[in-house]
Amino acid sequence: MTRLVGFLLGALLCVNAGGAGRKVTLWKDGGGGIAKYRIPALVTAPNGDLVAACDARKSHGGDLNSGQPINISVRRSADNGETWSNAVYSYEWPFDGKEKWSGSDPSMIVDSEAKKIFLFYNVWNIGAGDRVYRFYVQESCDNGITWSKPRDISQDIAFEGWPFGKSDQAGGFIFISSGSGIQTKDGTLLHTLVHVGDGNLLFGSPDHGKTWKSYGRPVSPGDECKVVELNDGAWMINSRWRGGGRQIHTSRDRGETWASRYDQKLTDPQCNAQLMAFGAEGKVLLFSNCKSAGRNNLHLRASIDGGQTWSEGVAIELGEAAYSDITVLKDGKTIGCLYEGAGYSTIDFVAIPVAEIMAQFAK
Repeated sequence: MTRLVGFLLGALLCVNAGGAGRKVTLWKDGGGGIAKYRIPALVTAPNGDLVAACDARKSHGGDLNSGQPINISVRRSADNGETWSNAVYSYEWPFDGKEKWSGSDPSMIVDSEAKKIFLFYNVWNIGAGDRVYRFYVQESCDNGITWSKPRDISQDIAFEGWPFGKSDQAGGFIFISSGSGIQTKDGTLLHTLVHVGDGNLLFGSPDHGKTWKSYGRPVSPGDECKVVELNDGAWMINSRWRGGGRQIHTSRDRGETWASRYDQKLTDPQCNAQLMAFGAEGKVLLFSNCKSAGRNNLHLRASIDGGQTWSEGVAIELGEAAYSDITVLKDGKTIGCLYEGAGYSTIDFVAIPVAEIMAQFAK
């Protein structure tokens, strides 16, 4: 069951300087006794509501391996992001005495057939002292209002070529990418795993979340990444990597073999981003990231040739920004973006008309 966080974070409205749309701040550092909010995830629920999630890092800004209480905070909007519900935890992990658990890096997949939302994150049993990353999923059948008890799928999605179950210090630094996964045209739920220093791996479910498994074989290099199904049915991974661009991997046999290339023109500061297919046939790709050598200048770009070339994009935030996630609003004509802004001190929402994004192709 969802547990209420004992505070209401107001929807702070302001003009998004230099960017598109009106900005709504959903989480701000210090609110509700939480030192740091990080790692946004955003989806459109089966009924059209928006569901947003992030890390609520109790003591400081450190990641999961910093040994502090972290829970996943969730807010919802029924009016396209104009107003938002109170913040709740999807589950409150015990952190007292020997029971010290934390959950971090939320990501979601909407199953449009089963009318469910799946919420994934990485969990660490700090009390066990083993420094092993575990993978959990919760599901919601009521558009993100309530969530099932967390389910451990660590062994289900393990691949024999990677050191699952080992500590991060022993090479087992493996985690689920934050943001959003996808549902393919045949109904498969599909998501990405990262093994730091060893690339990416796909996992998912062929049966609407009843079972979970890995798909295909790992591919490298790669770090935090996203997967998309191209118009021709191929699967493409777009990953943060070194060198000022993005690493691209494409498979036409469900991840068994990969063709790889480095996209130097897709400027990126080695930061998590979001990729999605748009439209009934998925011919348009949308990509949100910091179009810069540093973590600022967040843009939403589009491609009409399967990611070979990209538009200049629409500015979402010209100032400091970092991780982002995007979704299509229920009107089908607007893209919502949830992102880290103001030097990691806020998590903000902006809506951008698709017409504005696509107008650059008419020039």
